[in-house]
Amino acid sequence: MARQPLPPPGEMIDIGGRRLHCIRKGQGGPTVVFESGGGGGSAVQDLPVQRLVSAFAHTLIYDRAGLGWSDPPPPGRAFVERAGDLHALLAAVGERPPYVLVGGSFGGLTARAFSYRYPDEVAGMVLLDAAEEQKYFPTMALRRAWHDEDLRMAAAQVASGEARREAEPLVARARWFTEDEKPLLLEIVSRPSHFEASLEELTAIDATAPQMKVAGGFGHLGDRPLIVLSSGKSPSGDYAIWAEGAEDAQQRLARLSSNSAHIVAPHTDHSMAMENPPLAAAAIAAVINAAAGAPLDVTEVERLAALPPPRP
Repeated sequence: MARQPLPPPGEMIDIGGRRLHCIRKGQGGPTVVFESGGGGGSAVQDLPVQRLVSAFAHTLIYDRAGLGWSDPPPPGRAFVERAGDLHALLAAVGERPPYVLVGGSFGGLTARAFSYRYPDEVAGMVLLDAAEEQKYFPTMALRRAWHDEDLRMAAAQVASGEARREAEPLVARARWFTEDEKPLLLEIVSRPSHFEASLEELTAIDATAPQMKVAGGFGHLGDRPLIVLSSGKSPSGDYAIWAEGAEDAQQRLARLSSNSAHIVAPHTDHSMAMENPPLAAAAIAAVINAAAGAPLDVTEVERLAALPPPRP
């Protein structure tokens, strides 16, 4: 008997002829909006951080067009055009700006594209080992063919069932996910469309204007609070090219605001939200407090960053 796909765990919201999947939890403002990483990222990877943050703030995680349970996207859109999807989603569910945006990896660019297009709707930002223009675009120009092929292979492995079989023991050991959430992770690696959409997202690179592909091209944040968390672990193997100039890139991100902090977590890998949710949650709490007018206090963030990721 064929496997029956799992239904979406959250809401399916119409944004004008297409639907996006989102999960909302918690109370209090400002709303914290998460942008997941690329290359196979999904809203479900942010569930552990959302669970922690929803204890003190209202939160929204979502699948960008085509990812997870969301409907496929129109082709060939730049980052700022894709930011319109998130804007339409937030309006459709009645969320009120300004928001605190949290972007990890590729999601750092999508979060900043939202800030670029809707600057008055952003109260602050947390970037988790996020992509930065001056580093990201030239490196992707060199490695684009490899990343494209990697995602095509992933989609093929999903279609054959190989990806799910390989993921099952890894998901079983995932420390920060509940037993109810683990099937959702397996559902993602059972959908070829998810990885095909991840491949499509890279076309945003081609559609983005050249003047935006330089340092600060996605705009600055003025004096809005910003915390840049960076992994202290260097990528290796096929990803080693991303290590060159990475520290400078993260420092450039921190300079996007005059009210910022750059903190390196030496024991936490690139997928910071999945590996160290308490650290990400502490950074979000600090930005929420600063957005309310308090000084940007990163004492707890620095303490957690210096330690190995805790066990749940």
